[in-house]
Amino acid sequence: MSPDQALALNFVRPGFSGASALLQSRWPRHGLGVADIVTGTCLLRFAAVGNRWVCEGRDGSVSGIETGEPLEGLERLLDNISRQHPDAGAIGYISYETGYRWVGISQPEFRAGAFPIPEMQFLVFDNIRSVARPRNPEVVATGRAVYAEQDLLTMAHADRVKPIIDRMAYVEAITRIKEHISAGDIYQANYTQAFDLQTNRDGLEIYEDLAASNPAPFAAYLRFPPIHWKPADSADWDFPECEIISNSPERFWKKSGSVVETRPIKGTIARGRTSALDRENRRRLMSSDKDRAELLMITDLERNDLGRVAQTGSVTVQALRRARACPSIWHLESLVTAQVAPEVKWPQIMRAMFPGGSITGAPKRRAMEILCGLEPVPRGVYCGAIGWIGANGDADFSIAIRTALKVGRHVRVHGGGGIVADSDPLAEYHESLIKIAPLLECLCR
Repeated sequence: MSPDQALALNFVRPGFSGASALLQSRWPRHGLGVADIVTGTCLLRFAAVGNRWVCEGRDGSVSGIETGEPLEGLERLLDNISRQHPDAGAIGYISYETGYRWVGISQPEFRAGAFPIPEMQFLVFDNIRSVARPRNPEVVATGRAVYAEQDLLTMAHADRVKPIIDRMAYVEAITRIKEHISAGDIYQANYTQAFDLQTNRDGLEIYEDLAASNPAPFAAYLRFPPIHWKPADSADWDFPECEIISNSPERFWKKSGSVVETRPIKGTIARGRTSALDRENRRRLMSSDKDRAELLMITDLERNDLGRVAQTGSVTVQALRRARACPSIWHLESLVTAQVAPEVKWPQIMRAMFPGGSITGAPKRRAMEILCGLEPVPRGVYCGAIGWIGANGDADFSIAIRTALKVGRHVRVHGGGGIVADSDPLAEYHESLIKIAPLLECLCR
């Protein structure tokens, strides 16, 4: 058994109804570290819908529903647990739709079905800690997956893969977004499409396959047991078991003491089949006016969001445009940092930043309003946040892109990209497929 497999097995806690949490840095990059998050005993599960939340113990007991802001509820819970377990922490997700409430947008009525999951779920452990992962220069230097355009089309329209919309509907949506940009409503919007498929494979098996074949700096596997509870004072809580498989290249935000950083990503191009073609693709990405504009807009948005909770004058753009290699694509990335005062806690940072600007657009609120009128299904965990929170207030979250949600045999995968004034609709369609090709490939095996 490989060290990776042994580590993964250490995270499976059958004593808590199969609840699992696995966060790994599988594709180390400069400044992102090479540590995996290792947990102790799972104490309970925290789940929230709207402004109501419950806590479920290891024995299956469920506390009464509490009301208020769930993030503050989770913060108080961790604070109480830390009195007995000072190294306690939580690992979980916050779905994209949670952001409607925080941004001040009414929850839309989607035209197609949503997966039945809570808006946020976290598993709380008696301790979480970082364990260093040795660098593997061989994998970083030579690992590369290349997909031709026809490969992408074949994969996205295979018998087992069911697109929620077809290519023409995608192109039409891009055209409407560009009309909004021309009218001055927005500067950019991140449009996404969804694909459904069925699989009998276990989620952890899919995760291990994906993490080995297409490693990412923010790989995650989460499994949450079902909730079946009938409270007397509200609607039933009835959610099936779900599994989340994420292979994200993007850090949303990290808090370490008083320092907060965010690393927005915008701009994408495929890796080349040869070293020479790969270098040429990187050069094309770095010199692309369109991709530079995309990243600049989102970096400015993230800088402003971080400024809402930062100490005055502390927000700094450490790097504006860096090429970052993934196994199958190149991205452009920025790095923004800030200092926060001691009274600023992680829930305030999350609400100020969420959802991430790289997966909404600019201005954020108007872009979100336009997108929820164009996207027929909710994003769910996709484009939300996945990560951990320590009882000491430190936290680290990724943007949940390259992410699949599995409920029973049913899996949903989304892919998308930033649309600006000079976007070519067909090129954007293919870019959205390039991003999720490794994930679809693993799911269809």
